[in-house]
Amino acid sequence: MNLSEWVIVIPSIREINLDYLKYVPNEVSIIVVDDSNGSIKPNRDNMQVFDYDFQARVMGSNYDLIPHKTAACRNFGFYYVYKFTDFKYIITLDDDCKTRPQFMEQYSILGQTLVLDTVICPGWYNTIEMFDLATVLYARGYPYWERYPKSYQITQTEGRVVCHMGLWDNILDTDGIDKYLFEEYQKTYENLALKRPLLRIGTSEHPVKFPLCAMNLGFIREVLPIMYQMPMSELFTDRYSLWRFDDIWAGYIIQTLISLKGDAITVGQPIVQHLKSGNLRKEILGEHYGHFISHYLYAIIDDASIEIPVSNYPEMYVALFDYILTNAERIKRRYKIPDLYYKYIIDTSLKLLRWGKLFLS
Repeated sequence: MNLSEWVIVIPSIREINLDYLKYVPNEVSIIVVDDSNGSIKPNRDNMQVFDYDFQARVMGSNYDLIPHKTAACRNFGFYYVYKFTDFKYIITLDDDCKTRPQFMEQYSILGQTLVLDTVICPGWYNTIEMFDLATVLYARGYPYWERYPKSYQITQTEGRVVCHMGLWDNILDTDGIDKYLFEEYQKTYENLALKRPLLRIGTSEHPVKFPLCAMNLGFIREVLPIMYQMPMSELFTDRYSLWRFDDIWAGYIIQTLISLKGDAITVGQPIVQHLKSGNLRKEILGEHYGHFISHYLYAIIDDASIEIPVSNYPEMYVALFDYILTNAERIKRRYKIPDLYYKYIIDTSLKLLRWGKLFLS
């Protein structure tokens, strides 16, 4: 494992706690996307910190594609890595996640073609079920309409691992309303064990979705152009914001394109210790409209994905959103999309199309 080929992108508003990065060797580069506008300074070797001024200079007229006051600011790190470095492997890690031994080694599956334990099930797979837990809990972003008992088949398939999501314990990543309503969601779960250390989620022949969380996520350079985290809205509509679906909605797109391409996306180790709870009121408020929009957004992506040719990842990404925008009115009528949701989907698709085109030049 050549550690000089790896980079970790961290979005943050605070000084990086080096104890959390204890198991990241100094040979691994660190990029911090500073969302505090200047309060973060490099505090270890091989670390760069990019404030708003630097981001604006690099992005130029496309600076509006970088969200702020949300973890989706990590998009700048993705763009910078693709345009100005030759790193082969990228991990993005939230600043409240503490690494454990073998953190880097467990990401070494990236880019490899392997025979993988693969879960096949209808609809979505709940990644928290990978833990050896007696209680059924659902991961953040797992659709409420999918919450019913399912039968799973575990088979073996071969695939090239282009994206891998590491899991998290202590504070599990769950929806705010669940934490508000149910005691089991309010507990911390320390030192959890996995039933399987690694699991491929679905295949091209049997697509399966899961709630992709960007707290602890790795991928190869080739798929970096499709990793754009969806812009959220501080004021989506009367007194309601829109938060916490940036990585979930991005994950649906990422999984769709990886499946079309015939590559593999996996979940499992390394498990990081998630140490910080969010503001529960803000979580519930921000998730509210996200749950409503999700059904329409997923249907639109499914509709468009049938029509796009298999190509390289940035071309597929651009083709996806070009199709959505070209057929927007027909899609709106077909799925009876309310005007409020339709405006967000179209405005966001325009940004995602622009993002994809940055990687074609």
